[in-house]
Amino acid sequence: MRRQDLLASLPADAEVIACARRLGSDGYVMLDTLCEPEILEALDQHGTRKLERVADLALKQASMHKSFWVRLSDEDVRDGQFDLDNPLVRFALQPQILAVIAHALGEVPQLSDVLLTLSSDSDPGLKYSQLWHRDYDDVRTIKLFSYLTDVDSEADGPFTLIPGPVSDRQRFTRRTHVEDAVVLRGGAVRPVAITGRRLSVFAVETSRCLHMGSRMAPGHSRLLYTATFIQYPRLYPEPPARFRVGAEVDELTRTVLTPSGPPRKPA
Repeated sequence: MRRQDLLASLPADAEVIACARRLGSDGYVMLDTLCEPEILEALDQHGTRKLERVADLALKQASMHKSFWVRLSDEDVRDGQFDLDNPLVRFALQPQILAVIAHALGEVPQLSDVLLTLSSDSDPGLKYSQLWHRDYDDVRTIKLFSYLTDVDSEADGPFTLIPGPVSDRQRFTRRTHVEDAVVLRGGAVRPVAITGRRLSVFAVETSRCLHMGSRMAPGHSRLLYTATFIQYPRLYPEPPARFRVGAEVDELTRTVLTPSGPPRKPA
């Protein structure tokens, strides 16, 4: 399979392989040291510019079901697609970051989407992704995250997860969002809250690890970058192309950004 063959073109140094193994075993891994500084800086500047206009962007999304966040990346999309020079896309295509995800999956993944969201305190009561859940973007989904504001404590709404081996033993109805009491069992299960300074970077297999986040205290907010990778072929019908890919794009990048290969066989 071409995606497996292309894996050999990605970095495979000791740090990349160690991170990939940790992602595979624990379901999550910190990736700060693998980021290219200039690309991380470009992402940070992109986020800062969005924050300067957050009030205008929030007005355009008043009807969204998640009242606790604003999608700041929507205006980056032209005719349904992101340009490849957009910092949100460039960040996801860093060779060492991409290599960790690819080695964890055993093949080059497909980038499904990129997103920039600002979470803040909202109406009382937890809902949607503030409750425990798994992601069902596909059978195997790995999400790359970067905090673009400091997330120092629970008040900042850290991404919080149950490590893979423990999540593997937790079973409940697909697509269900459940309360703490169901998942934590009175303290028997210990969650991991990922805190960190601005520009912290991490990856989580969100289809495996139970997780929640955006539980913001009054007066706090959290700017978060997310890139969603899936293992090709996609379980669901392929949506319209999300990235504008020209003829000059190399084979590896084209494989990450576009569907290729045979359809998935029925289970």
